[in-house]
Amino acid sequence: MNILVLDDDVDVLESCRIILEKGGYSVYTFSTSDEALAFLAENPVSLVITDLMMKEIDEGIKFVKEVKKRCGDIPIVMVTGISSRLGYDLSPISDEDKKDFMVDEFVHKPVEPRKLLDIVRNLTRR
Repeated sequence: MNILVLDDDVDVLESCRIILEKGGYSVYTFSTSDEALAFLAENPVSLVITDLMMKEIDEGIKFVKEVKKRCGDIPIVMVTGISSRLGYDLSPISDEDKKDFMVDEFVHKPVEPRKLLDIVRNLTRR
């Protein structure tokens, strides 16, 4: 099963890659949305994991919209380091909020390995 991971933080990319590969998944990592979209144009994936804020403040949201437009109902997990601890809370609280963001799950960094694998397993069983 192929998973695409997009994040501008190479440490996050590497940790996600290690966690997911140990879980038996093939992982493709990208640090820009342009690279990730170019890959998606040629390669099907079972799930996408993306950061919320990257080079541009809304890059993750723009990326999700483009993925949905191109790939349809692919499961998407959004991760972010922005939380109420920093004085901001951009995370969807309800299912309606997730719908507005067009994501299936929303996770705060740092992502716990077991939680990430549980989410991925859950979403790829549909």
